[in-house]
Amino acid sequence: MDKKRLKRALGVAISLAVLVIGISYNSYIKMHTFTLSGDERVKSEQIQPVVGSVKVTGTADTDVVFTDIESGETYVIGYITSGSGSTIKLERGKWYKVEGVGELTVRPVNIRIE
Repeated sequence: MDKKRLKRALGVAISLAVLVIGISYNSYIKMHTFTLSGDERVKSEQIQPVVGSVKVTGTADTDVVFTDIESGETYVIGYITSGSGSTIKLERGKWYKVEGVGELTVRPVNIRIE
């Protein structure tokens, strides 16, 4: 009887842990999702990847160019269409200028406005 209670309690504990982790992850991603808007092609905000990759979606068909602030090196997502997106690998902790048409939603990133 004790083994059944232990298994049941362990099952409940694992389920709750998975639920809490899922909710925490969603909150974390929402906190690090930003929409860069404006009519200009080069956005005035700078982004910093939280992890090694950044997902980009947009409201217009566009190429998206990330320029490393320190080195000037560029990284390009060849083409995204309105409503769809793509992921690009960028170095964590570096700051990048973002270039693209329309509203661009990027995640997970930190943002710096100059």
